[in-house]
Amino acid sequence: MTPNVLICQSERELEARFATDFIAHIDGKHATTLRHFYEEMADIIEIPNFTFNLEALNDSLNDLQWLEDERLILYFTNTNELISKERDPAKLGSILNVLDATAEDWKWVDEEEDIDKKEIVIVFEDSPRIQKMLDKEGIAYSQMSELK
Repeated sequence: MTPNVLICQSERELEARFATDFIAHIDGKHATTLRHFYEEMADIIEIPNFTFNLEALNDSLNDLQWLEDERLILYFTNTNELISKERDPAKLGSILNVLDATAEDWKWVDEEEDIDKKEIVIVFEDSPRIQKMLDKEGIAYSQMSELK
């Protein structure tokens, strides 16, 4: 089974694989603090009534009913800078775990449930920092170029 998290080398590689999907581009240069990260996420995927905390992010990503698209690609670039100005480096780990767990949860939504099934794919632009953080958190990932 394909992991929830992919690492890509270029935007061209991403667009070739997910050309027909909604790609939400989160630039790490604009999300260096947790607050800025939440603001970027809320703005880019148009989260309604967002309260800028981890629980609200989790709840919103487990809903997604305001999105028409069935598949949401969360594409993070400049990953060396993503949430890099937080005093507590564990904050990025918490975000990574919520993203991975939410993407996994969507795989198990039953057709009988009264919600439109969605899919979340998390894609990070490659950097030593993001791979180190994913490894530290024990989050499985694949290089996009290795997928068929």
